[in-house]
Amino acid sequence: MKSKKVKVEDAVGTILCHDITEIVPGEKKGRAFKKGHKVTAEDIDKLRRLGKNHLQVIDMDKDDVHEDEAGIFLGKILAGRNVEASEPSESRVNLFSTVNGLLKVNVDALIALNTLDDVVASTLPNYTIVGKGEMIAGTKVTPLTVKGNILKEADKIRREAGEIVSVLPFKPLKAGLVITGTEVYKGLIKDAFRPVLTEKIERLGGTVTFVSFVPDDEEVIKSKILEAAAECDVVLVSGGMAVDADDVTPKAIASVSEVIKYGSPVLPGAMFLMAYMKDDTPVIGIPACGMYAKVTILDLVYPRVAAGEKIRKEDIIRLANGGLCRRCEPCHYPNCSFGRG
Repeated sequence: MKSKKVKVEDAVGTILCHDITEIVPGEKKGRAFKKGHKVTAEDIDKLRRLGKNHLQVIDMDKDDVHEDEAGIFLGKILAGRNVEASEPSESRVNLFSTVNGLLKVNVDALIALNTLDDVVASTLPNYTIVGKGEMIAGTKVTPLTVKGNILKEADKIRREAGEIVSVLPFKPLKAGLVITGTEVYKGLIKDAFRPVLTEKIERLGGTVTFVSFVPDDEEVIKSKILEAAAECDVVLVSGGMAVDADDVTPKAIASVSEVIKYGSPVLPGAMFLMAYMKDDTPVIGIPACGMYAKVTILDLVYPRVAAGEKIRKEDIIRLANGGLCRRCEPCHYPNCSFGRG
């Protein structure tokens, strides 16, 4: 790529190095041609009317790719399931979700793309809840042209990664609630878990189809978890998650499922428990903070469950970075640092 001055009639196929302004006295002043525009035969007459007899242009080498074409190419590389790309504007291509769901970003592949010369790609944070039509990523190249081998390297990164940016739609899960606590079971205090959990489940397209209030009795809790799991896609067990003598919920969960992680590096949510039945039905143990704190670890983990992901021990451990809630008043979640590590 090199810059040179050419006659207007010889400029077809070259790229403008600068904006060209159109002035109509008393009416308007604005951009007639933008920097990076590829000159066509149809442009010649207008350029002459604008008083342009010569242009400063870029003469593309054989392996140069125009910024708009490069932007389109990068958009296709980034866009995975349920993602569509816009038309380029000054090489920038925006990506939008086509469904309500959970944004999934292959962070390693995203970083690899940005190590390539002249390539820019950015996204919303991984695991952001997004709506249909919401912008989730943007990509472009920085110069007016880019070498073709750079785009080949970008395509190699995509092929090795599989998908880089995708959106997992939320599944209409049937949820079962097993709410523990002798004081609630006997009616000594009013339950506060059910409305909170129901709202979080329904917000992501699920439905609460099973509710049982049980005392702090390991065998009773165990039987109700099994009953809920028989008819539901996910079971949430609330209360009794600490280490008091009456807190038997973790033992009951462990007796009917495989515990992936008990305890989390998220505050609030330290006594959280994630487990799976033999048929992979998730069983989630929710500590007391789940009924009074506006956001907890449940708000970070449950959307992934609702999107069909299986939670691993490593997934919970990685929440440590960004896992501290600032307890802002008023709460700004999800537009804050919580869960954004």
